Amino acid sequence: MKMMLAVLLVLFFALPLKPASASSLKLLDSSSVKDRFASNPRSVRDIGDPMVIREDDGYHVFATGGPIGFNTWASKDLVSFEKSKALKKLDWASGDYWAPEVYHAGDRYVMLYTARWKENGSLRTGIAFSDAVTGPYEDPLGHPLMDLGYATIDATLTWDDEGVPYMIYVRDCSENRVGEKQESHIYGVRMTPDLLALDGEPVLLLKPEGEWETRSGDTRWNEGPAVVRHDGKYYLFYSVNGYWMKEYSVCAAVSDSPLGPYVKQANNPILMHVEDESGVLISGPGHNFYFTAGNELFTSYHTHTYPLAPSGNRQLCIDRAGFHKDGTAYICGPTLAPQLRPLKDLGLVNLTKGMVCGQDPEGLLTDGDTCAAKNSERWIFEGDRAEFVWDEPVRADMLLIFPAPGESFTATVTFNGDTALEVIWEGSGLPGSSSYLAFKPMDVTSMTVSFEGTARIGEIMLVGPDQESP
Repeated sequence: MKMMLAVLLVLFFALPLKPASASSLKLLDSSSVKDRFASNPRSVRDIGDPMVIREDDGYHVFATGGPIGFNTWASKDLVSFEKSKALKKLDWASGDYWAPEVYHAGDRYVMLYTARWKENGSLRTGIAFSDAVTGPYEDPLGHPLMDLGYATIDATLTWDDEGVPYMIYVRDCSENRVGEKQESHIYGVRMTPDLLALDGEPVLLLKPEGEWETRSGDTRWNEGPAVVRHDGKYYLFYSVNGYWMKEYSVCAAVSDSPLGPYVKQANNPILMHVEDESGVLISGPGHNFYFTAGNELFTSYHTHTYPLAPSGNRQLCIDRAGFHKDGTAYICGPTLAPQLRPLKDLGLVNLTKGMVCGQDPEGLLTDGDTCAAKNSERWIFEGDRAEFVWDEPVRADMLLIFPAPGESFTATVTFNGDTALEVIWEGSGLPGSSSYLAFKPMDVTSMTVSFEGTARIGEIMLVGPDQESP
């Protein structure tokens, strides 16, 4: 916590330029809001392939983590975690318990996972059920969920508008040769309502293509699928390259149907490693999963614990995600700098989400994309300003500005036309850094942020207490 506080304190410097009236801004020390933030990586380590499910009692993490079943980590705040056993070693499996995913289906919880089949030494997909999200999970079959004659891993679930379940899984490269190469391909198949059998023939959805997805040489991967439904479309997220490579990263594809055809996004990868002149800062971000908290979308993923010596030792990371107006998916990461915890948990709302200021007709400054890793996607101010006007007063207590990595800028912030402050941002080497201003709650009808010179900005966010919360 001492390290987090030190980072937060150097992120922002504000100086009132003229006296504030009784109704104007009253600044608070940054330490007063330090509990609103959390940093990557989280304390869940020596794992891989993490997923998070949010329930009324908090958050539950499941991940690859050992040869004898699966653990789960419970958390109220995504900062502190308590570990327990979720699935014990199974009679049909010899080990390699990988990539568990848990869903609330009907009146129980279902877990899909990978394990190695004793019968033939091949990787297979298993299924287990529990009455509680933390388990214990029990296997109703006593054998793999399916045997398609080849190794399968990384199974995930989605449902269509009629509630029909579909399983998306990976045909593992260990038993899939394409000419002289070994490749992991992603397939989809309809399931029976009880999830215990296939209801049709598997369909090939994705395979490694293009320069970025084939950097691993003659062994190639499209793996770690996760599906999110948005605006009537199915977004299939997947990881590419070897898990031990810094280039292990997340890509996205979109379809009108759970079984495709899928079109890969032109700006892939959407989550990738970060390095600067000092070396690699974040290595191998991948195998992600999505969950919601209130109206915010988040993704969990792993990174290499030792970025300069990447291996199977990985750690949990969590960042925000979303979709642009044109339908392309984005991830606000990978980050190392402190980020706001889920606003719903903090009793806060984003007061600028979806707003459009005159200088930014496309809404890039308020779409939730902080552009933590891709400088080219930032709004560029050249001695310009962003203006926001609310039809009705909103209650606010914090302003955050997300600049490009290493960016320095000076800006003047004006609330309600009568309070001006100078914000000096001196840059930071931590991916995802923000300049923020904390103040006592006040009613805001207008806000102007004026930049001196050129500034590359990913997001401007004003937050305040959720007036609808009990």
